[in-house]
Amino acid sequence: MGRKQTIGIPWLIVGQFMNNIGMSFIWPLTTIYMHNVLGKSLTETGVVLMLNSIANVLASTIGGRIFDRGNPYYLLLMGIGLNGLANFSLIFLHSWPMYPILLVVTGFASGWLNTMFNALAASVPHDKIRRTFTFMYLAANLGVVFGTMFVGIVYSMGMALLFSMVTGLYVIFLVIAFLKYNVDSSEVTGVDPRQARDVKLPKANARMVWTFFISLFIIWLLYEQWVSNLSVHMTDLGMPLRNYSFLWTVNAGLLVIIQGILSLLGDRIKNLYYQFFFGMLFVGLSFLSLVSAHDYLHFIFAMVLLTIGEATWSPAMPTLVSQLSPVSAKGRYQGLVQAFSALGRSLGPLFGGVVIDNWSYKALFLLAFVVLLVVLAINMGVVHFNQHQAKNYLNIEIKSD
Repeated sequence: MGRKQTIGIPWLIVGQFMNNIGMSFIWPLTTIYMHNVLGKSLTETGVVLMLNSIANVLASTIGGRIFDRGNPYYLLLMGIGLNGLANFSLIFLHSWPMYPILLVVTGFASGWLNTMFNALAASVPHDKIRRTFTFMYLAANLGVVFGTMFVGIVYSMGMALLFSMVTGLYVIFLVIAFLKYNVDSSEVTGVDPRQARDVKLPKANARMVWTFFISLFIIWLLYEQWVSNLSVHMTDLGMPLRNYSFLWTVNAGLLVIIQGILSLLGDRIKNLYYQFFFGMLFVGLSFLSLVSAHDYLHFIFAMVLLTIGEATWSPAMPTLVSQLSPVSAKGRYQGLVQAFSALGRSLGPLFGGVVIDNWSYKALFLLAFVVLLVVLAINMGVVHFNQHQAKNYLNIEIKSD
């Protein structure tokens, strides 16, 4: 089978959609299944989830470096095959301790695949990168919506059926990848793997990129409070758990709408830095709104603010990193985008729990708002003082003045 010269963008989007459906069939059930069925404590469940996230971080870091030196086609097939094999094993081995062990394997495979997809998206023709990342983010969220929509129904029919469906999904995914992702590796990575070497970024680029990475860690550390601790806060206020669940329905619906609008606008949004700053500000405002939230409508309002922020800053980040990193190092830096995000998500519940136990929910929300404002100010300063000296590897104007 002959190799294609470039990756087909629609197939990248399909792959992102399928991978996120597969992941969203697994992660929502972990706490419920381990605690209610396997009889494990919430602490043990938390440790398993942290190991899953650590595996995700390792895969993102290692996978990004290997991407720049290896053949993306085979690396992608390996990740899909590993995820499919782990889910196939879970059909028969979903008791203790094989369930958490295989869950960690799926965490590694998911981090690997996300890195491969981001690196491939960063390697499409320069004028299509922004729109590609926007569509991929939209596809990822649609995958989560569809996955979480069906997982509750399938779960009631048994874990074996659940993992059988996920395995079937990855088999189909593997066939699509085998047929559609066989691209010329030199066209994707920009280098001959035998001649690959570490690329040193210009100082201005490095300062901006590493500021973005640390910011990613902090943003996801704080964002995770919505996922892990807000449900307890709302139930403590006397609201039923279904009210909390509906917040994420609002989140998913708005994400799809906002991302659809951004996709249509495409390159009409000239300044990605402003888009990133705007999004971070709205995430901060969502926490400020939570400080005084006591009724359900107020929580919905806060979720709307959060979703506007998430939908604007999140797809801008990998595009900015792509602009600031050379083609021969796309894998490494897109892998670090995934790694710092996963690290923030993994430590978020622990961080929030410590603040709540020692102070209060209001203190947590106010602290999150202040920290995000400080991070926003630092990012604006770093961009202002470095962007004129930074090299834009996409040759696209990204100045903010």
